[in-house]
Amino acid sequence: MKTFNMGRVPPVTFGPGRVAKLPSMVADVGGGPVLMVADSVLAELGVTDRLAQDLAAKGIACEVAADVAGEPKETLVDELCARARDIDAKVVVGLGGGAAMDAAKLVAAIAMSGAPAREFALAAKPLPAGALPAIAIPTTAGTGSEVTRTSVVSTPEGSKSWYWGEELMFAQAVLDPELTLSLPPHITAWTGIDAVAHALEGSTAGTTSPAGLLYGLEALRLLKEFLPRAVADGADIEARGHVLWASTVAGLALHNCNTHMGHNISHALGSLARVHHGLATGLALEVSLPWLVARPDGAENYARASQALGGAAEAGALPGALAALMRDCNIAAELPAECAGVTAPALASEMKNDANRGMSQNAACAVGDADLDEMATMMMTLPIAGKAA
Repeated sequence: MKTFNMGRVPPVTFGPGRVAKLPSMVADVGGGPVLMVADSVLAELGVTDRLAQDLAAKGIACEVAADVAGEPKETLVDELCARARDIDAKVVVGLGGGAAMDAAKLVAAIAMSGAPAREFALAAKPLPAGALPAIAIPTTAGTGSEVTRTSVVSTPEGSKSWYWGEELMFAQAVLDPELTLSLPPHITAWTGIDAVAHALEGSTAGTTSPAGLLYGLEALRLLKEFLPRAVADGADIEARGHVLWASTVAGLALHNCNTHMGHNISHALGSLARVHHGLATGLALEVSLPWLVARPDGAENYARASQALGGAAEAGALPGALAALMRDCNIAAELPAECAGVTAPALASEMKNDANRGMSQNAACAVGDADLDEMATMMMTLPIAGKAA
């Protein structure tokens, strides 16, 4: 019998309107002042002001830092840490997509130490003691960052850098599907496919476990049913709610069993071109799955994942089941125009670097350098959007 560990899950409150509980949750975990790290678009939509006013009505001071636009860089994290110290923050709130939540949890973990983020990248040194409590409020449904102990930010040069540790776990999470209603169809699809990737990779990784299968397969079943509905009708609050919950459940599969080839390729590609992480990961899985399922390792779990996605209970059916879901969500099998200048050798080089190689080693089968070269070539053989064949 295989031995495994199962990570803890922060308290979660779910349902339409549940974001109204934020003031009481802040009071429970530490009180004010609060540093709210948010996506810049949420300030434009008035969401940050509304939540800050809700906190103020309960006597809780809040500094809004709606500075996240795209994947945050370590320099932004350091600036946010300085702001947290300047206001003597007692709680950090992460509001937005995965980028905002990843930045918020890292700020909460390291701000009081005064050390720059770079010191802790790739677990070069343990995260410091004295982390601030943090509350996650996802406004997209895909990353599952609200329940994971990882944070991904970029170096000043644009390369992705990883942070790990229990200190990065949020103290509370609020899942309010009303906050996802403004997402346009393509972002709904791309973020949702990121959740599909977390569920699929977590349930088929070399390190998968009963926990990875429990969470991953359930998330795949929910996403198969409800993600196309949410893409087709963004006002469908029932579909939005199921996708948001599935994203969190998929995050738990990731939290317990980690990712493999889809994320190895997509993180590498994201270091070379400005491409949405969910889109890149979905395409990377579509490219790499036929290679993976052609090998006998992990066949039973590939078959389970295929069945959860509505395909036959056979390993060889999984690539087709994923591709069908991608098309149902209007995601074409093509790279965005931003990838036009990326070469296969450059992609393979990024796939082999220290920040990304470990993900490839979590596949059910052995993956060597020549295999990474092959999959990089397969990825860059995809057509480029808007470019004539």
